Amino acid sequence: MNAKNEVVIRISPDQQRIRVENTNGGVISCKEITEQTFYDCIKQSVRNEEVQSGFLPANCFHVGIGNDGSHSYCLWYPELYADISYFGTEYPNFPLPRLVFGFHVSKEGKVFSCKLGVMEDKPPAEDVGMFVYPFSNVGGFNLCTGNNELPTYKKVSALANLPGYLLRLPNNNDSFNAKNNRLHMEYRALLNHLKDKEPAYYYTDVLVPNGKTLKDFIR
Repeated sequence: MNAKNEVVIRISPDQQRIRVENTNGGVISCKEITEQTFYDCIKQSVRNEEVQSGFLPANCFHVGIGNDGSHSYCLWYPELYADISYFGTEYPNFPLPRLVFGFHVSKEGKVFSCKLGVMEDKPPAEDVGMFVYPFSNVGGFNLCTGNNELPTYKKVSALANLPGYLLRLPNNNDSFNAKNNRLHMEYRALLNHLKDKEPAYYYTDVLVPNGKTLKDFIR
């Protein structure tokens, strides 16, 4: 700021004084103000701009806003069945545990990272327990999509279609471990065993707790 026109605020905590010095054209004027006046000036100078999310995807329970204009979204997947495939074998209407998805989306709408988790079969809440994903292509919560091109969404609400798209991608053995299911079955045997079961069977016989909660998934 030009020294010929500046404002200096001097705060003396011991004396409980706030002194404002105003320099204008080389002339210095001084004034003491109260703490309340100083607070009101600061408060009025702060701009609170509302952030508009737009229409969110169905079943979205968390939104994160990045400094670079990117956004992250966490979605609760309402379906307990999906058409999946494994090395060319189709498993139509395959039962699933309760899944949650997380997506990082650039300001242009390009999806550039995905997360997938298994949670207790109850509505989303921070303390809801999580389980190890029993199938393939997931390490921790990070979902590997291989060479598959992730979509670009001009409308945020269209992200609701992404979980179904990801579940339909062909499965392989990447990141699969028989220790991630309580039956200790290999992948194909596990799929054949589960294809006629009810989704509730996962919680009684299959899933391994990972000690995490939905709050950890959001992070």
